[in-house]
Amino acid sequence: MPNPKAFAHSQRFYGFFGWFHAVWIATELNIDCAIGKILKIPPEQTHALVGALEFGRKAAILRSLLPKSEYKNVPEIKGLLTRIRKESLRNVFTHSFIASDEETITFIHRSSQGQYSATGYRFTADDFVAHVRDFVQLATDFEKALGISTAELGDFASEAITEEKQG
Repeated sequence: MPNPKAFAHSQRFYGFFGWFHAVWIATELNIDCAIGKILKIPPEQTHALVGALEFGRKAAILRSLLPKSEYKNVPEIKGLLTRIRKESLRNVFTHSFIASDEETITFIHRSSQGQYSATGYRFTADDFVAHVRDFVQLATDFEKALGISTAELGDFASEAITEEKQG
């Protein structure tokens, strides 16, 4: 039976876990938009190009396009992109199951590449919150380095919709 006092069942965890994923989504949107801008292709074509790609492939495409882009801060953008990929733990947070008590949370990330293995990523509640805050700052720095306005991102995102349904 789940422990209702466990950190994994707290509003604090839910809030920071949700914040992490919301910022991740915004980071991917920034990457998609930057790819389209560099290639000078319309949003609809950009979405068709990158929509089915996993993050690693999108990041690799952006990284390969940056040297030929108009960005003056290519090393900064590449460095931030590398840190996002290596430090965020997005795959761990998204593809794991959780064990938790009142003070800690462990993300149990399973892999079946070759032979089965599972790695536990254990955080105290405060360390998890600090990790999310650090990631949010990293993503914010990346967004600033790309220099894409909120309005431009909103317009770009809305061009991805091919069908609209009421929820």
